[in-house]
Amino acid sequence: MRILVLDIAASKTGALSVLKDFFGYVNGPDFQRTDSTYISGDLEWTFVTGVPGILASVPEKHIEVIVRSDVKASSRARLKFEFLTGGKWVNGLNPDVVFSLENMLPKGLDPGIKQVLYIHQPVGFQHEKKFSILKPNEREQGIYQRFYHPMIISSAKKAERIVVQTEWMKRALVRDEKIPSDKIYKVKPDIPDLSEYVRNGEFDPVRFFFPASNLPYKNHAVIEAAREILIREGFEPKILFTKEKVLPREEIFAEYNRSTLLFPSYLETFGMPLGEAQQFGNPVIAADTEFAREVLAEYDNAYFFNPFDPDGLAELMRAVMNGEIKPVVPRASDRKVNSYSELVDIICGRVFDNQ
Repeated sequence: MRILVLDIAASKTGALSVLKDFFGYVNGPDFQRTDSTYISGDLEWTFVTGVPGILASVPEKHIEVIVRSDVKASSRARLKFEFLTGGKWVNGLNPDVVFSLENMLPKGLDPGIKQVLYIHQPVGFQHEKKFSILKPNEREQGIYQRFYHPMIISSAKKAERIVVQTEWMKRALVRDEKIPSDKIYKVKPDIPDLSEYVRNGEFDPVRFFFPASNLPYKNHAVIEAAREILIREGFEPKILFTKEKVLPREEIFAEYNRSTLLFPSYLETFGMPLGEAQQFGNPVIAADTEFAREVLAEYDNAYFFNPFDPDGLAELMRAVMNGEIKPVVPRASDRKVNSYSELVDIICGRVFDNQ
């Protein structure tokens, strides 16, 4: 069986992490152990990326890496690949399965090729905000919302199987796009077990933490506005942002011990800090969104506010600083199944059960 993994778009942040982690799983000892039913000598993997050097071929494990930096070079080149040339090029590689990690499938794939689509771009599925293509800091999201989202839906309707990270994304595909529920698989991202980093007694009620880049939907502005409200009332909240720097993972975990997690972002597929922070027992204050409600559903120390209401956020921060909201017993990681093992099962197992 020849499997082509398509991810030319990935070059940074979460999308690149998913690609590298999946490649690492297929190339690693866990795959050899847990998926032995799929490696009887007839499994060949081809990973197609857009950036040289991020992956390397492993011939002894039947893993080939092809770099299409020409497609990655510009939006025009990518659109040409998606609409005109990509399908024919993929067909020439003779795969049995195309597994796209980039939200879309190229047009023109041979009907005999099984198509599996991984959707992790949430911008077109959320209803909290309509982004403007006229504002420079919103233009990228506006383009995705108006232009790329219909392309994603078109690919979803062609795919035989769709993989999403959360139940809310599955609901959106079924509710808004009328995609049949039985072709959509929810595969929750792996949340690492962080119990070795938990330190009791370090919580500081005036300390708040928001680990996020400076993208507009991360919504730092509502935190700044809430801080101004609290300062006028005589409070002195200490707020740590990471928008101008990348903290080592160990420093992030240390901050989870000391701080209340603030998460005002209103556009995420999952929101990994929400899953990580509840293992430390400290308060989590999040924007009232479908994804945050889902990730924090079983956490007793989660609080929600309208992401566009700084007064609501200030009220919750005030309650933490006054001792009305306190740490609770940490919630242990519930990791049971490697998510990449589930993906392999969908690609190589369930998709072909009835052949």
